[in-house]
Amino acid sequence: MRHFWAILFGVVLAGAFVLTAVSPWMNWWIPRSASSYSGDIDRLFYVILAVIGFFYVLTESILVYNMMKFAGEPGKKAQFTHGNHKLEMLWTVVPAVILLLLAVYQISAWADIKYPTRLADKIQAGEDYLLMEVGTRQWDFRVRYPSPDRIARWSDKEVAKKDFTERLPPQREDVTIPSDVHSWKGQKVVVFLKTRDVGHSFFVPTLRVKQDALPGRTIPLWFQATESNTRRSGDRWDIGYNEAGQADPTFDWDLVCTQYCGSRHSLMRGKFYVHSTKDDFLDWLKTQVTDFSPTARAGGDAAAQ
Repeated sequence: MRHFWAILFGVVLAGAFVLTAVSPWMNWWIPRSASSYSGDIDRLFYVILAVIGFFYVLTESILVYNMMKFAGEPGKKAQFTHGNHKLEMLWTVVPAVILLLLAVYQISAWADIKYPTRLADKIQAGEDYLLMEVGTRQWDFRVRYPSPDRIARWSDKEVAKKDFTERLPPQREDVTIPSDVHSWKGQKVVVFLKTRDVGHSFFVPTLRVKQDALPGRTIPLWFQATESNTRRSGDRWDIGYNEAGQADPTFDWDLVCTQYCGSRHSLMRGKFYVHSTKDDFLDWLKTQVTDFSPTARAGGDAAAQ
C-alpha cells in the first residue's frame, strides 16, 4: 500500500491522456471546420494543445515518479529544503517566453478576424458582404435581414458602403426572424451584434466564430462559410445535409449563447443555415418576407380590412 497513491495518480493521469488522444476517433473532438478562417483558428488550437500536452506529460511524469520514489516510510524523516532559485527562475522564464511567442504567433489571425479597421478597409476596397443585425435578449436571438430589394441595391458600392458605415440602419422593408442565421456558401457576412439587456454571446462552433454582445455597444463580426448544409423541399429548407444532399449530423450547425445570461441561458440557441447559392438564399428570404416583414404584414392587414 506504500505506493497506492502514486499508482492511482499515474493511472488516472494516463487515462486522461489516452482519452484525449483517442477522442478524434470517437467523435469527441472539435466540430467540423467550415469557414474561411477556421484553419487559422485550428492551427492555433493545435499549437497550444501541443505545448500544453508536452508539459502535461513532463510535469505529471515527474509528479508520479517522485510519489513512487519518495513515498513515506514509517520512522523515516522527510528532508527539509528551502528550494532551488535557479530551478524556480527556469520554470518562470520558460513559460513566459512560450506565452510571448504564442501571443506573437496569433496576432495575424486575430487581427484578420477581430479588428474592425481591417473589416472597414475591406468594405472600402469594394469587397462584397451580406450585412445583417443580430439582437440578443433573454433568451433568444433576433436576426434582422435586409430585404431582397435592399440587397439588390448593394450592387451600387456607395450604397453598400453607406449601409456598412451606418451599421445597417433599419428600414421598414427589412425582415426580422427569431433564432436562425442564414447565408450562402462562399459569401462573406458581416453581423452587427447588439444586446437588448444583459451580456450574451454569438457562437457558431463550426465557423469558429465567437463574440460577446455587450450592453450599449454594436460590435461587428464577420465570417465566410465554405460549405453548405441545407436541402430544399418546396418552400421549406432543412438543415443537416451535406453538399451531396445526404443527411449528415456533422452538417447540423448550432448557434448558441456562451455567456451565462439568466435562468434559461441553456435554451438560448438557434441554427446556422448555409444555402448552396445566392439565388437559393434569396428564394428563402422571399418566403420570409410574407411572414416577417413589417411592410408585408401591414399590407396584409390593410387587405384584410
